[in-house]
Amino acid sequence: MASWNDDPVDTDAWEAAGIYDPDAPNAAERLALLEYLSARGATLAQLVEGDRLTTLPAVAGDLVLATHRPTLSVEELAARCGVPVELVERVLLAAGLAAGPDSRLPEGLDALIATFLQGVSLMGEDAILAFTRVLGGAATTIAEAAVALFYAELGPGTEREGFDELARAHISERAVMAFTAIPEVLSRVLLAQFDRATHRAALARGWEAPEEGDGPSEVVALGFVDLVGSTAWAETLSLRDQSLALSRFESAAWSATVLSGGRVVKMIGDEAFFAAPSVDDACRIGAEICQMAADDPVLPPARAAVGFGPVTPREGDYFGPLVNVVSRLVKVAAPGELVATEEAVSRLPEDRWELRELDPQQLRGVDHDVRAFAVSGPRSRTA
Repeated sequence: MASWNDDPVDTDAWEAAGIYDPDAPNAAERLALLEYLSARGATLAQLVEGDRLTTLPAVAGDLVLATHRPTLSVEELAARCGVPVELVERVLLAAGLAAGPDSRLPEGLDALIATFLQGVSLMGEDAILAFTRVLGGAATTIAEAAVALFYAELGPGTEREGFDELARAHISERAVMAFTAIPEVLSRVLLAQFDRATHRAALARGWEAPEEGDGPSEVVALGFVDLVGSTAWAETLSLRDQSLALSRFESAAWSATVLSGGRVVKMIGDEAFFAAPSVDDACRIGAEICQMAADDPVLPPARAAVGFGPVTPREGDYFGPLVNVVSRLVKVAAPGELVATEEAVSRLPEDRWELRELDPQQLRGVDHDVRAFAVSGPRSRTA
C-alpha cells in the first residue's frame, strides 16, 4: 500500500504494538495517520501511548510543542542558576510546576529563577513566592482554557472535527502552533495592563491617605453583581445552554467594566466582583450589567451593589470589611436593582442619580446596621 508520501513503510512494528491492523475497516485511515506522525518525528512509544489514550491524532500537537521546548532536569536548572535544588523546587511549586528528581523541565525556566531572585532581593522570599503563585495560577488558567477551547470547538463530536484521523491530526497541529504564539501576545497585553494597573493604584491612593499602622491599603469604588435565583435557573437548562448564558454574563461584566476604566477583580460563578475609577463609574457598570441580563432571553435578572472605602489589595484581589459589606449588600437588592452604601452615594453627582433610602440593613457577618440606598438612573446631564 502506498503511503501519503509514496514511500513504502514497514508496518510490522505497528502491528506488533497493536496500533495497526491491516484487516481493520479503518486500516487505510490509521496507516495514513501513523505515517504522518512518524514522518513528523513521533516515536513508537508516543504512538502506543496516544493510541492507549485514544488521542492518537493529538500526538501531532505534542510534536509541535516538543520542537519548541528542549528540556533539562531540576539539578541542571539549579546548577545553571547557581542556587540550591531546594530553592528551585520551591519556586517551581509556587508556579504550579511540581518537579521531582526524574522530572524534565522546559528550557528557559532559568529566567523564572533569575527574576524570582531579583524580586526576593527587593521584597523578601515570602512576598515573591506569593506573587509567583499568582503567575502560576494565571498560566494554569490560560493553558486549561486553551485546551478546553480546543475540545469544545474542535474536539470529538464537534462540527469542526476532522473527518478522519489524519485530518484531526492536522487540526491538532495547527491549534498547538497557534497556541505557541500566546506567550508573546500575552507579554504585550501584560505590559499594557501593567500601565493601567499602575495608574489605577496611583488614583486609588490619591483619594485618601491610609492611616498609619493599617498596612498596605487602597481606597476604591467596588461593586458586586449577581444573578438572582441562579441555582434554580441552572436546573432548567442543559449544561451547554447554561455555559453559553453565563459566558454572555461574563462578557457583559467584562465589557462594561473595562470600557469604564475599571477592572473585573474576579468572576465567582454567577457573580462579578469589579473595581471602578469612581462611584459614578461603579454605578454605571452595575446598572449596565443588570440591563444586559434583563435583555438576555435566557439569563435570570441580575442585581448589584456598590461601595466605597479602604480595602487591602493582595495578589490582584481585594480584602477587608468593605468587601464583606458589599458582597452581602447585593443580596438585599431586588431583581434588576442597584443599591449602594452611604459612603458611596455621598460621592455620586447629585443631579444624575435618583436615591431612595432603604431601612437599615442587618447583614450576615457584619456587626452593625448598614445604611444603604437604592440607586436608579443615571439621569441625563441636561435633565
